[in-house]
Amino acid sequence: MKSRAQLKQEVKQLFKGRWRSAILLCLVISLVSILGITSQAVDQYQKTATSGGGGASSSFDPSLLVTFGIMAIVMAVVELVIYLVVKLFRVGTSYSMLDWVRQPQREIHPVADSTIGFTKPYGWHVAGLAILQAIWIGLWTLLLIVPGIIKAYAYSQSYYIYKDMVAATPAGQPAPRVRDAVTRSRQLMRGHKFEYFVLQLSFIGWGLLSGLTFGIGQLWLTPYYIGTMSNYYDNLVANSATN
Repeated sequence: MKSRAQLKQEVKQLFKGRWRSAILLCLVISLVSILGITSQAVDQYQKTATSGGGGASSSFDPSLLVTFGIMAIVMAVVELVIYLVVKLFRVGTSYSMLDWVRQPQREIHPVADSTIGFTKPYGWHVAGLAILQAIWIGLWTLLLIVPGIIKAYAYSQSYYIYKDMVAATPAGQPAPRVRDAVTRSRQLMRGHKFEYFVLQLSFIGWGLLSGLTFGIGQLWLTPYYIGTMSNYYDNLVANSATN
């Protein structure tokens, strides 16, 4: 396996002279990250500004339970839809980044490339994979936090693997099962989970610097991060094939 420094250096070299393409490819994901950082800052400010204030007591109306219940269901559905839309953008961006890693000279088409996750043969299958992962990781987390984290790392390569499974499926054949992608990810990540954790951890400093710029740094950090993770997967697959 290549070192963290090698993986990152290769991505920097890949983006050399083409940072504009990298930023545009990851623009939607970067904006989501910036929005999240800004939202957290605003929430923290509001909590600080309103702390210490007394709340007025009010009588409780039991009929409000129905209203609150309906609102909770609607909010849950909305959050699920938003989660899946963002996930499809992220997966599409990651798929295009993986293609870029494998074909350094390829042309980047930011809109078409970042939305590939919404198209056939991905779309519903990727959404199903996202839901399946969330359920399985959630169930493991119910046991203890640590098993949930371990499983999250075990399943971390599922999306990339599904892309390669689709590419290897002959035309006219049924789409691969998303469950098989999760199983293969678990097998591929044996002995590599801590290594992957440390690779992610190495971006914390850049994340903190990005926060100091109110998230603007995410425009550069997001493609750098996704590019490195795509390069890691490509190297992991190549390494496993030789062993």
